[in-house]
Order: sequence, then structure tokens, then C-alpha cells
Amino acid sequence: MRAVIINRRTLLLVVLIIIALTALFLCWPGSIQIKTIEPGLPVAGEVKIESSEPRASAEDSAISNSPVVRESPDFFVDYRLERERTRGQRVEWLREVFNNENSSDETRQKAQESLLSISNCMAKEVEMENLMKANGYEDSVVLVDDRFVTVILPVDSLSTSETNRLSSLVARGTGVDMSNVVIVPKR
Repeated sequence: MRAVIINRRTLLLVVLIIIALTALFLCWPGSIQIKTIEPGLPVAGEVKIESSEPRASAEDSAISNSPVVRESPDFFVDYRLERERTRGQRVEWLREVFNNENSSDETRQKAQESLLSISNCMAKEVEMENLMKANGYEDSVVLVDDRFVTVILPVDSLSTSETNRLSSLVARGTGVDMSNVVIVPKR
């Protein structure tokens, strides 16, 4: 019988992945509900498309016939859910590569490193989102990459000094160069 040695990092990675996937499954809209649709019946929760500007005339209507989808009031929640869904797909793919007996040792090693990188990015994102709350922002979304960080804040605009202050905080917290931190106001 061959002994299996699991180090702390690997164990932490597995635990974080399980927690993230569980949270993703529980928070995913409609993950538990099963809906059937009969032909000819209206569908509940249809997406309504509304124009962002009133139309002045039929001529304007013919020129601008591209409706605008009204954004969700929960932009930050939706963005986080989409980020987690996409990340969950990537994690699943990496786990398949890692668990595939036909994968070379080098490929498995790269998959494990990628999983660890994703885990580290997730931890930094949560930490930076909490840091933004501590700095008085009601909500935020932080996207962390190995080299870049993007912070989306629910404000109309930011002063240069506030942008520099936040960029400095994020750079120190993530280890990314301050010039690679982008702060995006989103109202």
C-alpha cells in the first residue's frame, strides 16, 4: 500500500475549493428549483427590454432601433456570482486535468499550481472587498490576477488623491505594483 502525503497548502486549497463550489451551488439562482415550461404559456421572470431614452418620433425610432437592457440593481452581487461561476468552471477543468491518469506529471503540477493561484486570488479578493467596506464603500468587486487588480466601487467618481490612496492600499494588500491597480467608479 502506498502512503499519500498531503501538505497544508494542498489541504487548504481543497477546502477552499469545496467551500467556494458549495457557496456557488447554494447561491446560484434556480440551482434547486426545477421548472417546466409548456408551449404557449408565458414564462415567469422574462427579461424586459426597455429603451433608456424616450423616442421622440417614428424617424428617431427607425434610426435608433437598438433597445437597451436595464441593468440589474444588484450589479455587484451579479458580478460576483458570474465571477464565481466562471472560476468554478475553470477549477473543475483543472481538477479533471489533475485527476486524469493520462496527464503527465508536468501537466498535473501546472494544474495544481493554477488551482493554488486561483485559491490565493480568491482569498485576496475577499480581503480587498472587506478593506473597501472598511474604507466606507457600501459594496465593491475586486478582481485579482497574478499581475493586475481591478476594483469596482459604487461611486460616480473618485478624486485623484482618493484613487491613489486606494490603489496604494490594494497594492500593499495584494503585492501587485500600484501602477497595475485600476479603480473603476460604477454607479
